[in-house]
Amino acid sequence: MRLRSSPFLLSGAVLPLLLSGCALGPDYEPPQPRIASGWAGEAQAGAVASGAWWQDLNDPMLDALVDDMLTRNPDLREAQARLAEARANADAVRGGRLPQVSTSTSANQVVLSENGQLPIGQIPGVSRDFGLFDVGFDASWEIDLWGRQARQRDAADARAQAAGLSVEATRLQLIAELARAYVNMRLAQSDAASAREALAQRQQLAELIGLLARAGETGQIEANRAQGEADAAQLALTGAQASARAAALQVVRLVGAQPDDLLARLESAGAIPTPPGAIDAGLPSELLRRRPDILAAERELAASSADIGVARADQFPRLSLGLAIGQQARAVTDLFDSESSRVQAGPSLLWPIFNGGRARAMVRAADARAQAAAARYDAAVIGALADSEAAINRYDRSLAGLSAARAAAQREEAAYQLVMQRQSAGEDDRLALARAALARLASSQQLARAQASAVESSIALHKALGGGWNPQNQQGETTPQRP
Repeated sequence: MRLRSSPFLLSGAVLPLLLSGCALGPDYEPPQPRIASGWAGEAQAGAVASGAWWQDLNDPMLDALVDDMLTRNPDLREAQARLAEARANADAVRGGRLPQVSTSTSANQVVLSENGQLPIGQIPGVSRDFGLFDVGFDASWEIDLWGRQARQRDAADARAQAAGLSVEATRLQLIAELARAYVNMRLAQSDAASAREALAQRQQLAELIGLLARAGETGQIEANRAQGEADAAQLALTGAQASARAAALQVVRLVGAQPDDLLARLESAGAIPTPPGAIDAGLPSELLRRRPDILAAERELAASSADIGVARADQFPRLSLGLAIGQQARAVTDLFDSESSRVQAGPSLLWPIFNGGRARAMVRAADARAQAAAARYDAAVIGALADSEAAINRYDRSLAGLSAARAAAQREEAAYQLVMQRQSAGEDDRLALARAALARLASSQQLARAQASAVESSIALHKALGGGWNPQNQQGETTPQRP
């Protein structure tokens, strides 16, 4: 079997190859937003750490919970599944640019009409009832005249990259949420422990004042007030214990575990982590390369820009080269005879000449989607800058508040020690010691809240700066780097 060449076939094969370099649509250029050269607030100018910043809190349980969450959290697994889908779609688009080959086999029993277009009944030796067997291969290749397929590939690749960066953004957000939930849990547990101690002190005060009232050394009003404060302390303890359990369950939810898997571990004694003394914030312009949400928004903008080229190319002709080779016979025994060969080859042209303005409308729609993607990118940049400035300010203020709370706690501790000495010397009674113990307890819990607030502000700053992942990989294929 041999195909004869013709000038028409040669021109149909060569001309599209010469024209395939023409690509419609805008040539995408990444946006270059204007960013200030420095932060408005006071910030450390060092490079932002790309390692596992949560390990700087020096809490082994938190480290273990983060590792556990990164393998179990359903939100993260959903984002990873979307990434796998986007990459598969990109592979499918790339595969569509190659020649498509298929094979087919058919066996049919045909009965032709005697009263149809062909007068079968009047042709001697031709039966209206016969079998028809066919086997063959079909190949087609769409020539990318206007860059439609190239733009489709660009859009699919950009969306796969955006999906990868969304995984990183989800991971970063979940780690920050888990760290905050863990700190809140430790603070709630500290509140519960303080409430338990406060209840003991209030009960002791109520007992002492009750004894004085019965001895006539104080009024019944003072005794009733002291007992009321003890009852309120009992209620406060109940609420604090419920808050501690709720905070522990929030940690369990973020990890993606069942309550009975973690509650016993989480409710064991543990201290509030200590905040870092300083966090390097780098430069505002570095957010464009560090924040995965900004990078993902930029990739979505690139994909939308490529979609404009696809929509514009759909207004022009689509040229394909086709080749069909096979064997066809009325009897199976003749199917592979040389006389049963069939060949069909040549170009085909599809041009939507009139479609009611649909093609032009799709171009306008694609352009509008690109404008919306540009607005989302601008919003991501503005939001990241605002988040970072707010986090820098809050972190600075929280460290100042923590320092003040430490000084107040030290003063109350000194006062308590002095009252203890005076009580041992007989200069103060047990009432004064119990009141001093309550004041010391209140300042201690204020210190715990200030410490938790400082840790939470450091977590928020790390998240706002995009810390905890490797920004060099802009397809989101790596996990946070360990120090």
